[in-house]
Amino acid sequence: MSKKRSLILILLVICAVLLGVVAMNNTSSNSQSIKIVNQIRDQSGAITDYAPFTNDGMSKKIFNSIERENLESFISKNMDILAGAVSDKEMIERDPNVQFEYFVPKLPTVPVTVADMRYTFVVTKPMPTAKGIVGDFFSSVERKDENAPWEYGYISLRNGENIPTLTRYDQKVFDRLGLKFSEKFFLSDLKSGKRILDFYRSTDYKKFSESGDNAANFAFYKFTTTRNSVPLTVVFGVLKDQYDENAAIPSNWFYVYMKREG
Repeated sequence: MSKKRSLILILLVICAVLLGVVAMNNTSSNSQSIKIVNQIRDQSGAITDYAPFTNDGMSKKIFNSIERENLESFISKNMDILAGAVSDKEMIERDPNVQFEYFVPKLPTVPVTVADMRYTFVVTKPMPTAKGIVGDFFSSVERKDENAPWEYGYISLRNGENIPTLTRYDQKVFDRLGLKFSEKFFLSDLKSGKRILDFYRSTDYKKFSESGDNAANFAFYKFTTTRNSVPLTVVFGVLKDQYDENAAIPSNWFYVYMKREG
């Protein structure tokens, strides 16, 4: 075998090895970015072996331990985004539960300031005789511009069937999230101006009450915390029929508002 031919074979082997390493790295990277919502879909993109964790046959939805744990995790992830403990791009890459949808303005010069965050999780896996159960939580995050940190986050538990939802949180959940109770106030306090609206993107009560489900809240519980050395305000909104005057914390809540302070 000539030296030239031997050199060519050696180069081909080296190229093959390098291509294999690249392929392995790509496979590893792709496996990290595969989302749960994609894993439970068939080839057509439909979710066939799972049923949603809420349906119109329910009179109310009482979260079980798996659902409560995942909701707690989702709140924590939103807090991480606002505190800059992790970027949205890093979370998209690393977290199989999370997907982001950015609201891109029509004009290319206008910055992207709003995104929806979707969190998908498996409650139970499919069995030969029954479908699995899959859950979804959603939030919106907002910022001033693309160079600014995400400043506001909102999670609503409104479902498509308007089924009453019981989160059944206890003090341990708030402790794990690092939340310290600050004050309780009411929607009527915001309306009358007795309490300043300082946890929402607008300080105007009319804009607040006319947007989404904000006006459905009856009472609010404010908590504070520090994460990644950044102070955060977290406010839980409670519906009137789920409000307990004697409760120190909101066991069943409807809405959570998060704000990055400073």
